[in-house]
Order: sequence, then C-alpha cells, then structure tokens
Amino acid sequence: MQKKVVVKNRVEKDKSNHKKFMIKAHKSSEFDLTIEITGDGDYEVEKLSIEDLPATMTDGKSVRWLNNFSVKKNGQYINEQFFVTIPDIEKSQLVIYDGNGNPYYYTGEIKNNTFELTDGDPAVGRIP
Repeated sequence: MQKKVVVKNRVEKDKSNHKKFMIKAHKSSEFDLTIEITGDGDYEVEKLSIEDLPATMTDGKSVRWLNNFSVKKNGQYINEQFFVTIPDIEKSQLVIYDGNGNPYYYTGEIKNNTFELTDGDPAVGRIP
C-alpha cells in the first residue's frame, strides 16, 4: 500500500470555476492534469507523491505514473463523480491506482482525453 505524502503548492484552483483544479507535475516523469468535480460543496484537492506506487501491473507490464492526487469533502475522500483530463496518451492503456491500493486497467470511455472517476484517492498512469 502506498504511503500518502502530500506535495505542497502543486494544486491550482480555477478562478472562474471553483469546481475545477489543475494538479501540477512534481517530477519530470509526471504530467499536469485537470479535474472537474460535479457535486456541490467545498472540496480539498491535494497533490500526492508518486513514490511507492507499484512499478508494474500484476501482469508484469511497466506503469508510468502521470500524477497522483486526492479529493476530499468534509475531510473524507469523495465517492462521487468527477472528470479527469490528461495529456494525450496516444495508444497507451490508462491505469488507475485506487484508494484501496489496487492498480487496474481503466475500461471506461475516454473522450477528448477526459474520463470519469468516483474514487477520491486515485493515481493515474499508463502502459507503456
């Protein structure tokens, strides 16, 4: 299980849309991504370190982690719909590391580099 380490000053809230956040890369291997929350209320978004994330999937394929973050409401990880926009991953396969410590291949729809999640504690990566 990954140890959650918050990386300070890497989240920017959109000034025109209080439900939209940019999570900035911390390491050169990472990418910036944007999330947009659909629910109502006040949300806390944190950039998390990609250290300690698994280097491979259970099938042995290497994972390149794009970013890691958390979304909380009232101090708890959310379990509600939000959208994540990532850089173009071309023909790569999207990988999600969920809050329970399980990496899996994303099987949902990706449209215009945007996909839906409900787990407030994900890491996002790709194969290869």
